[in-house]
Amino acid sequence: MKRQHPAALIGYTSKNFWLLLIPLIRGLAALRFDVKTWAEGAGWDILTVTVMVAAAVLRWYYTEYEIGEKLVRVNKGVFMHTSLEIEYSRLCAATAEENPFYRSLGLSKIYIDTDAAQGSRRSADISILITKAERAELFNRLSEEFKGIHSSFNRSYSVSKTALILFSLLFSSALSGVALLITLLSGGSDIIGDRLQQDFVNAVNDLSDAVVNLTGRIIAGISPAGIAISIVIGIGFLLSFIINVMRYLKFTARRRGGGIVISCGLWVKRIYCINAKKINMADMRQNLVMKLFGITSLHVNCTGYGKRKNEIPVFVPVCSAKPPKGKSKGGAMGMLLPEFSMCDSFISPRPSYVWRFIWPPVLMIFGIIGLGFAGLVYFPHWHELVAFLTVMGEIPAVWLLLVKATAYCTNGINITEDSICAKYCKGYQFHTVTVPLKRVAEIRITQTVFQRFNKSCDVHIYTCSEYIGSHSVKGIPITEVQELIRERG
Repeated sequence: MKRQHPAALIGYTSKNFWLLLIPLIRGLAALRFDVKTWAEGAGWDILTVTVMVAAAVLRWYYTEYEIGEKLVRVNKGVFMHTSLEIEYSRLCAATAEENPFYRSLGLSKIYIDTDAAQGSRRSADISILITKAERAELFNRLSEEFKGIHSSFNRSYSVSKTALILFSLLFSSALSGVALLITLLSGGSDIIGDRLQQDFVNAVNDLSDAVVNLTGRIIAGISPAGIAISIVIGIGFLLSFIINVMRYLKFTARRRGGGIVISCGLWVKRIYCINAKKINMADMRQNLVMKLFGITSLHVNCTGYGKRKNEIPVFVPVCSAKPPKGKSKGGAMGMLLPEFSMCDSFISPRPSYVWRFIWPPVLMIFGIIGLGFAGLVYFPHWHELVAFLTVMGEIPAVWLLLVKATAYCTNGINITEDSICAKYCKGYQFHTVTVPLKRVAEIRITQTVFQRFNKSCDVHIYTCSEYIGSHSVKGIPITEVQELIRERG
């Protein structure tokens, strides 16, 4: 059994430790390093920091690990000793995280997860800090354990920097949202500023020109304030865009037998080793523009993959939504997840179900128009602002109508010999989900009062995973669904 590198002590200290340590050091420097006077004035703070450091040292000292041939073992606990053993065959995913500090010391932070329900859903079953050599040894043993009988199956997939950057810029839903928000802020503030300035000048025209001009300029400053807010929002989006691109730069995925190794990241490098047998579902996600261009991002649900803070379970950031012509399988999906075979929808919504899809955006469109007319009646003095806000509100509502109309044409469900494929829309995003039948926990059929009249239903698919939610396909014939489940489910 080994102990972790002393750098693990940083992770064992609480956030409050650093909040106390900074003012203590600053106070010592302010007293010109007069330790006696400093200790007399900050005695309780020093005692608190000492207790925190002692607790971190004890946790580090009583945490030991061993990477064996067939399992990994961790012993921990100061007052209550616990021993945890995880066999490689039971493991779902292992994550190696290397930030610049860890890389400078030749270390890797390892997170290991299984399907066992224990602790927080955001925490790993095992979390240890080991050397890069031990990480390579662990991942090699996992790859050998996962490859199974299909050891000859060897595929790799990578995403170029140009494709990743162009995809993030041109097909980002966040970009369109930020552009709409900036237009709303800048345009609305211009109208408000001009109107307030005009009203103010008319109301105080009996004052001196100097006072009027001075105060008028202050009120007109509302427009620059809106522009400043827009700049802040734009900078925030730009920083988010840079962080996301850096997260997926140098993306490579390799499939060997039943094991998948994914490597990505520029500033913080992450390496994932995934057991393909433990993947609960594959999800191809698109917005409306991506759907028109046949581009998608591929997500997977596997315990331990992309579950921690600042992580997203993206399996492939950008790829083609359809296999090459003349092939039933291909692209990222066929290369890395051949067992997740896509299939066409066997059951789709009937023409009479179209209102089930489009009534929310239609209600939004007419509701916004009604509010606009009410605003013109009650606030005629602000007709320019009311008209502007009405037009800006109609843009996302009309876009949602286009999305839901497309969802009516594409939604559906099918069950093959080994998997269930569901196509549905949630918000502004389209999902094409493939779940192996052995990973399906429950298929639930629900009906509203209105659905009973047209004999339609909603189908909810639950998977065997930490993921609590379901995948819901709405507005499909209930008799056909029941017959499909009886025959193939």
